[in-house]
Amino acid sequence: MRADADFMVYVAARWPYLVKEAVLLGVPPDRAAAATTDALSRCRGDWDRASREENVDALVQAELRLAARRHPATPEADRQRLADELLVLAPPTLEELQHQQHVNNRATLRRAAWVVVPLLLGGIGLGVYLGTSGDPASPSPDDDALEPAAASLEENPVPGVVWYADGRLHLDHTVLAVDGLRDMTRIGNGVVYGDDEGRVVYAADDGTRDVLGHKDPAVPVAATDETAWAAWVETGGDRPTLDVVEADTGNELASIAVSSGTEVVAVDGTSVFYIDAAGGHELVPGTEQRIRPVSAAGLLDARSRVRAYQVLDDTIEVVQPNFSVAYQLPGEGAQLSSDGNLVATRLPGSGEPVLYDARSGLAVPTGVPDGDHVVAVAPGRRLTVTYVVAPGHQSPGHELELRTCQVGDRPGEETVCSTRAQLPDTGGSPVLAR
Repeated sequence: MRADADFMVYVAARWPYLVKEAVLLGVPPDRAAAATTDALSRCRGDWDRASREENVDALVQAELRLAARRHPATPEADRQRLADELLVLAPPTLEELQHQQHVNNRATLRRAAWVVVPLLLGGIGLGVYLGTSGDPASPSPDDDALEPAAASLEENPVPGVVWYADGRLHLDHTVLAVDGLRDMTRIGNGVVYGDDEGRVVYAADDGTRDVLGHKDPAVPVAATDETAWAAWVETGGDRPTLDVVEADTGNELASIAVSSGTEVVAVDGTSVFYIDAAGGHELVPGTEQRIRPVSAAGLLDARSRVRAYQVLDDTIEVVQPNFSVAYQLPGEGAQLSSDGNLVATRLPGSGEPVLYDARSGLAVPTGVPDGDHVVAVAPGRRLTVTYVVAPGHQSPGHELELRTCQVGDRPGEETVCSTRAQLPDTGGSPVLAR
């Protein structure tokens, strides 16, 4: 489209200036690029009109000021210095701006639902009350509803990484008090999570929570931030069903009957992968819903069209369909990064973590020194990885460490790690978002 081409020329030319302008408006330097991306994504829909009216600069400045207000402000006296010192990296791609626009649209729909639905329900409830006042059979409130989680404004020490420890869920700019969280995947500015009671919950960064369904607490809910889809085997009905829902709106996309023992493994884009007694399957919801077999082997994960299987008790297979290559590697279990470039597994016997470059099949340095015990690991985009580690020099009951690492993928290149937070070792298991 011509409008998108003109838009991206503007983004490329004005990006460094706009990021520094965001800092001058009070956005913390480490959030300036994200705030500018947010602002530009909101301009895309009106770009053609603004171009015709020769008003694109005013549109961008208005959205940038609004984006700045959504971030905690830095002291005004420091802003010029911070802007001058800021190293501005490459601008976002059109695909990244489209993704941010989609995230913003979903959030807008969700906020509208929180306003409109209570009003509608209030009117309906009033009518029901007037018509059934005094009737002992009147319905009671939903026992499964969750109160909003207590939210406090607190910057995440690890930008872009969502984590949970000691009853506190750390999002980008807020911390939510949540009990019993067992697994989670980031969805926009919130998460979809499973808890000790088997509830599947969407939690927004303002603390509001929606119960989407129920599952086996031991089986993680599968989800992806790419489409905001969540999928699980629903256990709250008369018989199990595989349910697929748009997490941040609650819209049901699919619900199919499945056999006992079925588990959802992954959501990759608009495909849902699950396993049952017959092997692995791919469900593609939609008006022409399709289910097709994937493999009889033990499907472990699927991200960005890369798939990981357990082919032997001590061997995983990583398949790259785009390049028609597959690698068989030592490992038990597998977790792929969202871009499909890294796979984390455990070495057979020792249980020590190992990282493989899914593009080459080569092991890469984990960055974890000998003697340290990895409690949780989450491979990330662009060859990054996050760990929760129990340092070997500490005894049980002492603090754990949250570490982030940039993986070295060239021969002889080390993985560089830094400790970002200390976590109390209270006996619960910290959780890193997918």
